[in-house]
Amino acid sequence: MTHQDYKEMIPAHALSALDATDDRLLTVHLADCAECRRELEDWGQTTSSLAFAAEPLEPSNQLRDRILTQVRNESKEVPKSNVIPIARNPRNAWSSFGSLGAIAAALLFVALLLYVVLLWKENRAITNEAKQLRAEIEKTQKNLDTQAKLIQMFAKPGTQFAELTGMPTAPNASAKLAYDKTGHAMVMTSGLPTPPAGKEYQLWFIVGGKPMPGKTFSTDPQGKAMMEDQIPAVAMNSPVFAVTLEPKNGVPSPTGDMYLRSGS
Repeated sequence: MTHQDYKEMIPAHALSALDATDDRLLTVHLADCAECRRELEDWGQTTSSLAFAAEPLEPSNQLRDRILTQVRNESKEVPKSNVIPIARNPRNAWSSFGSLGAIAAALLFVALLLYVVLLWKENRAITNEAKQLRAEIEKTQKNLDTQAKLIQMFAKPGTQFAELTGMPTAPNASAKLAYDKTGHAMVMTSGLPTPPAGKEYQLWFIVGGKPMPGKTFSTDPQGKAMMEDQIPAVAMNSPVFAVTLEPKNGVPSPTGDMYLRSGS
């Protein structure tokens, strides 16, 4: 998640409109980002002052004088009494109107802000769906490219094939290796266990009992993989192939268990 993604969450967080997952992610980010903390503080001040966004209107001097004159006249007409009258303040219509305007403006602002948050969430969901779709398209295109390469390899005159069978470490694993006259090879595996962190499978070309290193590769969750390599010229006449589990990026000499091997 980028810094801009976190900044876009801040208005929703200020209104307590974030879901639990996004709220936790933003909270963790705020602990390390002073810029986002300052922006959240600005949004907090904005939302807390919404109800006071409008100034109440004061009545005119003429209206105040007229009310006071009416009160004095009424007090002269009322006979004296031992009952102490309760003072009543005249209703300030302008002030009430100003308060209602402030509340309406605040509600409108909150509604617009919530609408923006909803649009942001919808846009985020669409973006995630687009990323998933793009990944699926790339995967499909990669599979089509692989199939096209295999067809070209199989159609070449003189293409040879080798079968690699699983060793005791992976008895259900297998692989097929095709290579042309130039030594260009394609390896297709099946049933290999997923390599642990920091490990990859490595192809070996065995000539006279001596292993020569090839490229490394990993597998998908089904143990499948497709890898291209170049067979050394000295291994073209009597090639024996093997696959071992080695540190990531490979080693010059085998150090791990053997998982696949072709016939000698």
